Amino acid sequence: MQRKPIDKALFLGVPVFLLALFILNITAEGEVKLAATLGSVGLCIGFFSYLRSRRFGNRYPIEKLIEKDGNFVVFHFLQGLDRQPLRVNANTIYALNFSHHYLGVILESGNGKGFDFHYPHKEAVIKARLQVVLGDDGFNNVKKNV
Repeated sequence: MQRKPIDKALFLGVPVFLLALFILNITAEGEVKLAATLGSVGLCIGFFSYLRSRRFGNRYPIEKLIEKDGNFVVFHFLQGLDRQPLRVNANTIYALNFSHHYLGVILESGNGKGFDFHYPHKEAVIKARLQVVLGDDGFNNVKKNV
């Protein structure tokens, strides 16, 4: 799963622009300082709203983020520009933790090896996809929200 060019620009451009507004806020006075402060707050709210929007979720369908490849489950990362997807044997998954826009995968009980994924989908959508990928028996054998 490749990140779209507009998303790369957003993930790199927004922090740079926020840094510029912060420097402007430190050095300016009066109305310019107020405008820089309001601009940075508005930019943060807009950016996080976009990340939680349905439009962003539609760009990254859950079927492409969590895939099945034989006996392996492939989890794609959204964060990290060139990060390789996590490929694990379905039988080694010990537990799954769900939350709003979050999936935690814990492998093999007792070793402390886990992975966090931040997906632009709700908990029910992530659960439904994992139930399809793991199958009913596999999904029921895995512990949830431990």
